[in-house]
Amino acid sequence: MRLMNPVLLALAAAGVAGAQDAPASAAQRAAAVWNASGTTRTNGPYGLAAGLVADGDVAVVNGPVTVAGTIRGSLVAINADVRLAPGARVERDLIVVGGAITGADSAIVGGQTLQQPELMRYRLSGDLLEPSAEPEYGGTWWRRHRIRRDWLRGEASTDYLYVASRAYNRIEGWSFVAGPRVHRPTPWGTVQVDLFAVGRTASPVRWDNESVGHDASAEVQFGKPIGVALGGRLFDVVQPTEAWQSGEDESGLAAALFRLDYRDYFVRHGGELSARFVAGNGADLTFAFSDEGWRGRPARDPWSLMHGSSAWRPNPSMDEGSLHVLTTRLRVDTRDRQSSALGGWYAIVELEQGGGMLSRFGAPRATFAPVTPEGVWYSRGFVDLRRYNRITPGLWLDLRVAGGGWLAGDQLPTQRRLGIGGPGTLPGYEFRASDGDDLLACTSVMAQAGRPAQCDRVALAQVQLRSRFLFDAWRDDSRSDWWRPGLNTRTSWVLFADAGRGWITTGPPYGSPLYTGQYALPALDSFKVDVGAGVDFGNLGLYWAKAVNNGGNEPIRFVARLHQRF
Repeated sequence: MRLMNPVLLALAAAGVAGAQDAPASAAQRAAAVWNASGTTRTNGPYGLAAGLVADGDVAVVNGPVTVAGTIRGSLVAINADVRLAPGARVERDLIVVGGAITGADSAIVGGQTLQQPELMRYRLSGDLLEPSAEPEYGGTWWRRHRIRRDWLRGEASTDYLYVASRAYNRIEGWSFVAGPRVHRPTPWGTVQVDLFAVGRTASPVRWDNESVGHDASAEVQFGKPIGVALGGRLFDVVQPTEAWQSGEDESGLAAALFRLDYRDYFVRHGGELSARFVAGNGADLTFAFSDEGWRGRPARDPWSLMHGSSAWRPNPSMDEGSLHVLTTRLRVDTRDRQSSALGGWYAIVELEQGGGMLSRFGAPRATFAPVTPEGVWYSRGFVDLRRYNRITPGLWLDLRVAGGGWLAGDQLPTQRRLGIGGPGTLPGYEFRASDGDDLLACTSVMAQAGRPAQCDRVALAQVQLRSRFLFDAWRDDSRSDWWRPGLNTRTSWVLFADAGRGWITTGPPYGSPLYTGQYALPALDSFKVDVGAGVDFGNLGLYWAKAVNNGGNEPIRFVARLHQRF
């Protein structure tokens, strides 16, 4: 798009040069950038994904604007909010008129940052943007206007009826949340309130806790970006037992399409208090104490596109009772920091201590009839550590180590036991399949319908080498060409290998391949190993994996993922 009125552009530039400190300077500079030749102009939403680069100036009207990549010029947003992801870079000026800026503290802006809160009146004449005169506002009206706009734009938001999909699984069918939510920034921090009802569509649908739950939470953070957040939560939700293996959307898609559910579930009902120490977007330390009841729930018969005549895998029986749970969780994420240009770290370290009374047992004791309430106390730990290494601009070597389990106390409840194998961990092995030594789910201790994971501990190591293809036909960059698939990244090939197994610390006699004792690790040559290759489109990955040490009996398995492997 070309400049159509050089005289107006010259007048605007002269006004900027003579009145840099005037209240209208931001609007004048924004108009000058918009009208300059070579500026990338957008009327409506604009997004630049991580890893992508926009050459030259970018100007947007009516946004919103979301930037995670690099803009090699100035960014102008007119009557639009700007959200900068951690590590985003604007090499020249950031000019926002009639909008809010979010994430500037974790992004890089090479030039000035100018912000005008008032909306900008303008007229588009072809490619030319002509600012209109701003009316004079009385102070009282302006304050009312500003408060209202803060609630509708920028970091602040109010949704009086917010509806969002949660998951699709064999217990709930399609589940969703609905209710009001408020997010409010303040000079001293932020306030977040969510008051949600949880709906479940698996038949039979009734007005009871089988079909309706709740998830209400509130959190107040003091200080930003470094501060302390205090929160509370009341919940009645269906929770997966091992959420670390695959994402909720991936598991839900497999259930809806192929009648495959890669998770087991139980019901949590109770309340929680938490304190979270926040260090920007890249790290936080959370302490949470909850008083909750656990219940099992059988699988229902929700719809699936394929294999509708087949039965769902039963949802295993779970321990039931009332417990107090203390959780300590550390999260560190430096993957998107500019200071980590050669790579980054991602780490989750969690310690859970629980105690209470159980009135019914699932696996591994499988006492399904009501029993005399029995006291239980346990301690469980889990670590997920990842390192991303940029070897060259287009070549990455990524490493992951994950695992944990029982640390002390009584046997772990069924909900807290672990397993391995399947698309999210060892894709060369079938999920919850039975084999001779059963080192993936430890289910040979006591067989149960649905084959719940029964390992006291698991360990997993993954390595992958990925590199961009030599062509960019699949890439979606700052110019949205209609013929591109729009997968928001460059296509990459991936080579990978995985190794892992589970074991138990008490129970079977010595000599069993499942038993290692409480203070020992299994031999490295006993780990299950697979290798594979695939193509990663960013939001979609297609992989082929083959088990290499299972007697040659495992076929090559195909896996589709909605996320990168890790």
